[in-house]
Amino acid sequence: MAFMLPDADDHSHTNDLVLSEAICDLAFEFSGHLHNPAKAHWEYVKKLLQNLYEATHIQQLEETLIMSQLKSMAAGDVVTYLIHAHNATVVFRRGAGETITESFKVSPAVAVVMGACGKLVCLYPGPTIAIPDMVFDDVVFCLKLAHFLCEMDKDSLDTVPTSHKVGSMVLKMQDTMHLQYITELLTGILWAVGRPAEVQ
Repeated sequence: MAFMLPDADDHSHTNDLVLSEAICDLAFEFSGHLHNPAKAHWEYVKKLLQNLYEATHIQQLEETLIMSQLKSMAAGDVVTYLIHAHNATVVFRRGAGETITESFKVSPAVAVVMGACGKLVCLYPGPTIAIPDMVFDDVVFCLKLAHFLCEMDKDSLDTVPTSHKVGSMVLKMQDTMHLQYITELLTGILWAVGRPAEVQ
C-alpha cells in the first residue's frame, strides 16, 4: 500500500517538536539494547539528538543554548542547527584538535524538484571548514558565532526568491530561500580562522 501524501503543507513547530521527541526517545530506548563497543558509539548519537531536540523545543535559536551546546562538545560529538530563515543546516563535528563545520541546503528549489525526471540527487555536505580548538574554544569567537546563527535563524534578509510579473517583482513565498549567507558568508568568515576540510 502506498503512503498517502498530505494535501497541503503540514509543517509546523508542533510537528517538528513531536518528531524530534519521538526520535530522541527511540534512540535512548534502542541504546539500552546495545553492548560495547556499539553502545559507546551510540552515546554520540544520543547527545546529538538530545541537543537537536533542545534546539527544536525553543522554536527560535537562542545564543545561550548554542553557547552551552558548543562549549560542552567533546571529541566525537556532533551538534547541528536548522537555520529556518535560510533553508540551511549547519553541523559542527568535534575532533581531536579541531572542529569541522559543514553547511548545506535543507530543501531543494521548487523548480528543481518539479523539473526532475526520475530521482533528484542531492549531494552533502556543502562547504566544510576545519577550525582549530584554540579558536573554537575562544569565548568571544563562540559568542559571535552563536549571535550570527541566531540572527540568521530569524532574518531572511534578501534571500526570498523573486520573479518578474507584469513589470514588477513578486516574492515567491512557496519556494525555498537562497542560503548564500550560510554557505558563502559564514563559510568565508570561518575560512579566515580555519582551513578547508575534506569530509566523506
